Amino acid sequence: METSLIKNLIKLCRYRFMLIAGLFPYLLGAALAFFLQGEFHFYLFLVGFVGILFCLLGVESFNEYFDWQLGTDRIFQCEPKPITLKTFIVGVGAFFIAFLIGLYLTYTIGFAIIAFAFFGFLAALFYLCPPIKLTYRGLGELIIALAYGPFMVGGSYFVQTRQLEVKVFFISLVPALLLFAIAVLNEIPDFIQDSLVGKRNICVRLGQRRALILAFTINMINFVILIVFILSGDIHWLNCFSLLCIPAAVLSFLKGMKTYQKPALFLPTIRSFLIQYVAILSLLIISCII
Repeated sequence: METSLIKNLIKLCRYRFMLIAGLFPYLLGAALAFFLQGEFHFYLFLVGFVGILFCLLGVESFNEYFDWQLGTDRIFQCEPKPITLKTFIVGVGAFFIAFLIGLYLTYTIGFAIIAFAFFGFLAALFYLCPPIKLTYRGLGELIIALAYGPFMVGGSYFVQTRQLEVKVFFISLVPALLLFAIAVLNEIPDFIQDSLVGKRNICVRLGQRRALILAFTINMINFVILIVFILSGDIHWLNCFSLLCIPAAVLSFLKGMKTYQKPALFLPTIRSFLIQYVAILSLLIISCII
């Protein structure tokens, strides 16, 4: 029983939003606090980190459960393995623990923490939960960008400094835009099944080709933002190396334009954007702490 539960938890933690989208922005917020204010409190960082892990576990649990309930992930499966109510209960439990941690940080640091936590919970709940189902209304990508961009980075920064800064908000647009683009790219292989179940996300609304063009355009805008930050001195010059990702972005886009209707062949394009995300965020974080 315990082994089965552990296996299920590991399975829930497999997706990119657990290991990449969630953790990198949190680390970036703490790194920016050290870079801009010279503040880093390891204990608060660790408590917040544990809270984020439980939040992300809750997000994955809710997504697995509601995807099953709405039929998105099983439309082309002959014998799909059912996602039971236990998965939803795991999500509720994870968010409850995260809520307790949020209350502790609110008591220790300030009221803004519970506001960050409350937004995160609402975003996770209504991303797929009926009747709102934000991702079915073309708003899921925006929610991902806000949650893992300004709110995740800003919340982490506030934990360390007890301040909110406009500069941090603008820097948080880097992960926000990248994740928006990645979210759109991930919808392209699922275009047919999403269309059949009425999941009118950006890709379904625009079509696969225009969705790919949108993702690439947003990625290029992100590089422009990085250049502006580097030239203004708001981020370290080491981030110039992030611009080396531009050729890879262009090549993956051109390849994607030839393969967007073939899911298996399109996966390298998604993988390329994920690698760029890791490289750019890693450089941002490292440049803040050296």
